[in-house]
Amino acid sequence: MKKMISMLLALVMVLSLTACGGNNTPATEAPTVAPTEAPTEAPTEEAKLEGTMEELLYKVIEIQSVEFMGGAMALDLTDTSEDGLWMIKNYTGLDSAEGITEAAFYEPMMGSIPYSMVMVRTAEGADVAAVAEGMKNGIDQRKWICVEADDLQVVSFGDVVMLIMVGSDTGMTSQAFVDAFAQICGGDVTTH
Repeated sequence: MKKMISMLLALVMVLSLTACGGNNTPATEAPTVAPTEAPTEAPTEEAKLEGTMEELLYKVIEIQSVEFMGGAMALDLTDTSEDGLWMIKNYTGLDSAEGITEAAFYEPMMGSIPYSMVMVRTAEGADVAAVAEGMKNGIDQRKWICVEADDLQVVSFGDVVMLIMVGSDTGMTSQAFVDAFAQICGGDVTTH
């Protein structure tokens, strides 16, 4: 499974480098996911979002669609090899998986579109604000080489932290995805 994911990511990177000149990729639809019911009372510190990080990413995309072919992929947080740590850093901005139990990202499959949405679930007792700040301060907004995501936000709800970054020239805004995430949460999210 790790080899398949590594090969897929390598292919995506090669295709991204060859596509730096344009971003005319067709739109795709996210899989249909049942909407989350709003909580019956105001969210508390113990608020929890049900579902995997991949499922939550697809719920956001269902509300706020994208105009490119993309997909969600879980990160292997147990892989402490050089490649595994690079993957964690590249997608979450964190130097290690310490403080998180699950992570996934949603990015374009090919092309040079500066867009990345990442969600992590923090470990019980972990400092959610510290994880969010680590993501915000550690992420490389120019990781695509040819383009830059100059619109970045990191928000959280309960034990889930979402990082969204987009290029302002894409016609998308990070705020639209934050609003979609807040809708799934059934209330306000904390901005970091």
